This record gives sequence, structure tokens and C-alpha cells, in this order.
Amino acid sequence: MPMERRGAHTVARSTETLSTPRGGATATPGVERIASRARSHAEEPFTALMHPFSVDNLRACFKSLDGTKAVGVDRVTKAEYGENLEANLQALHHKLHQMSYRPQPVRQVEIPKPDGGTRPLGISCTEDKIVQEMIRRILEAIYEPVFIDTSYGFRPQRSCHDALRQLNTEVMCQPVNWIADIDLAKFFDTMPHQEILSVLGMRIKDRRFLRLISRLLKAGIQTPGGVLYDELGSPQGSISSPVIANIFLDHVLDKWFTEVVSDHCRGYCAIIRYADDAIMLFECEDDAHRFMRVLPRRLEKYGLRLNVNKTHLLACGKCYARICFQTGQRPPTFDFLGLTHYWGHSRKGYVRLKRKTSKKRFRRALIELNEWLRQNRSTCRLPLIWKAVGQKLQGHFNYFGVTDNSRALSNFEQKAHALLFKWLNRRSQRRSFTWTGFLRYRAKYPLPRPRRLVSLYPN
Repeated sequence: MPMERRGAHTVARSTETLSTPRGGATATPGVERIASRARSHAEEPFTALMHPFSVDNLRACFKSLDGTKAVGVDRVTKAEYGENLEANLQALHHKLHQMSYRPQPVRQVEIPKPDGGTRPLGISCTEDKIVQEMIRRILEAIYEPVFIDTSYGFRPQRSCHDALRQLNTEVMCQPVNWIADIDLAKFFDTMPHQEILSVLGMRIKDRRFLRLISRLLKAGIQTPGGVLYDELGSPQGSISSPVIANIFLDHVLDKWFTEVVSDHCRGYCAIIRYADDAIMLFECEDDAHRFMRVLPRRLEKYGLRLNVNKTHLLACGKCYARICFQTGQRPPTFDFLGLTHYWGHSRKGYVRLKRKTSKKRFRRALIELNEWLRQNRSTCRLPLIWKAVGQKLQGHFNYFGVTDNSRALSNFEQKAHALLFKWLNRRSQRRSFTWTGFLRYRAKYPLPRPRRLVSLYPN
């Protein structure tokens, strides 16, 4: 499927998934040659991938790490590791090429989810992060040229706004009548290690490199009860997990859909995927139903399963929406990447796909802001609180500031300001602000305002 041009919006460019953090070193000699060969020889396997693990490349990977991130089980920060950097890198280089390197267990923390559950997040040690960053660069160089165009998650020069723009283009410009909203159950926690290595082994024939990846996958998870070892999953939070997940899903889902499913469909079909969230589009109803019948069997073959509570097949095209409006019914909606997509009318009266912040993401953002203000209202001075709230508002507006979402942005701004006013007045027994004083202070030190930042129309 052809991709639309990118770069028309500066904010869209600023939200893309970068290959390295800003300010980090990007030049990786050896990896560039791998990338060039991958582009020119798309089918040939790679038999020697350990040579890029040089001291210079490891140093570049170290510099690209974010020093503000949490530390692993050894409690060594980036700054502490860098105090004796050259000796540490020389020792790491020796261990890697002698195959004596053993990654330490991943420190696991539980992140609360809006539904009351928790999401496990893995935090690796600094030295393991260096190795993971090098592996990520090598895998990215090999597989980027062969990923399908409509895969967007965790890829350089691509963002969630690109995926949303592609979805809008497909639904509005192609004969789409049915939409399958796919969600994989605990994907990062259930990827089988053996299946991951089998998929990687189709293109990579360097056993030492595959053994290194296997050791990272099987490093174990540090819990209060000890280290747990499992044959499933790649920790969320690991630097190399996103690209490994993309490679796995490219084989399991993307290539299967574009090369097999599309050949068996009578009408138009397409796939748009962002990490483990995927949207499948169909023209014919029987194609959509047949796909939903065979999809669980395809996933089961690779140890995956659907989240049945979040997977839906909807009659959701322009023609169906037009019929719904004519008969007084409400067209169905679906959620994708934090936005609820619904049908409305353009200014000229045409049926058009629109979107707004999903209720779950809207509520979660307010809960997080409320909790932060409650915890920091007394420990931070007013200018710091004001600046932090401004950054949180700007981050929300940058992501959700898309076509049609102005009403939800304004609503969020009003509720966020009300929370700020509430907690500033609970810092002591005396009120800090009247509403008039709050408005006067806000006028002097304005907070970010919502505005349409990213157009989701084709460029």
C-alpha cells in the first residue's frame, strides 16, 4: 500500500518514533553496512552480526541512553557506569566476543491500569541497556526495509499520527464497509521465546547473535520472592523489545495478511498496525467474517491469543453510516490509539469519519493530573507546579490535538484548570487564590492552549 507524504506538519514530525534519543550518538559503523545490504539483498540471510559490537559502537549506545531513567537490580546509574566508562566498555566488549556475557535479571515494577489491573514494566541494568540498544540498531537495520508500509509502531520516522492519517485515508477513500478492531491479550508477556527465535532465524543465521538475544529474553525477572524464569515474554520497557515485537508480528500478522489473506478476499482489504493494536479493513462482509474465524487459529499457532473483550468486528463504512443517518440510527464507533472514531457530517453535509479523545484516556489523564497535584501541592513552589502542569497540558495537546478533537481538548483544559485551582487552595489552612486571582495569575503566566496541531487529512 502506498504511503502518504510526511513532513507537512512540524508537530507530526516531532512526535515520530526516533531511532535514538535527541542528543544521542547515531553513527554506528558496521550497522550502516548491514542496513545497506538489507536494502539491496532483501532475501539473503545474515551470517555475521557480532562485528558491530565494537567499543566505539558500544560507547555510542551508552551516550544515547537516557540518564534520567530508573535503574536496574544493580542500582548503577548511567553517571556511575560512566565514571569508569572505557574500562567498563572494554570488559563488556571482551565478554560479548567471548560469549561469556550474562545479562542480569530485569527489575519488575507494576504500573496501575485504568481498569484496576496492573501492567508489568521491566527495568534493565545500565550495561544490559547498552547491549539492548546495540541489538535494536542491528535488528532495525535488517528488518526496516522489509516491514510493510502500514506498520507504524516503534519505527523511525513514523508516528501514531501517521497511523491515524492512514486510517482516515483508507476509510474515506477506499471501499471499506467492515472494520476489525484487533487487540492481542498480554502480547508482550506471552510471546514464546522459541517462536521469536524461530522467526529471527529465518533471516539471521549467526548463532552467536541469536544466542545473545536468547540470553536477554531468558534473563529472568527479579521479584520480592526471588528471580522468576519463564519461556514467555519480552519485558515491556526493554530497549530491544519493541523491535523484536515488530519482527514477530510482521511475520505472524502483517505478511500473512498481505500475502495470504488478501489473496483469498473477493473485495478490497487492508491492515494498519501500531505495535500490538491493529485495524483490518474489508469491503466484503464474508471476507471479514472468514478472517475473524481463521485469525484465532493463526495466532494460536504462535502462542498468541485475542483479547475478546477488546476485539470487535463492525459494519463501519461510509455507506452503512449514511444508511444509519437516513434511518435515524447511530453508526457504530471504535477506539484506536486513544481516540474514539465516529461518523458525523462535514460542513457540506457529507458523511465523514471523525474522532475525539476516548473516554478512558480522557478520564485517565485527569486522574493522573489530580494525583500528581495532590502529592506535589505542598512540596513544590508555585512556579514549579505551574510549569509542570503546563508541560502535562502541552503533552496532552500534542498527542490529542488532531482534526475534529477541539471540543474534547477545550473540555480537558477547563477540567485541568479547575483541578489546579482546587489543589492550590489546599496547600494550607488559608486559601491561596480566589477565582479572580487565579485568572489574573493565569493571564500573567499563560498555560498552553489547545489548538489543532496535526491534520489527519492526506497531505
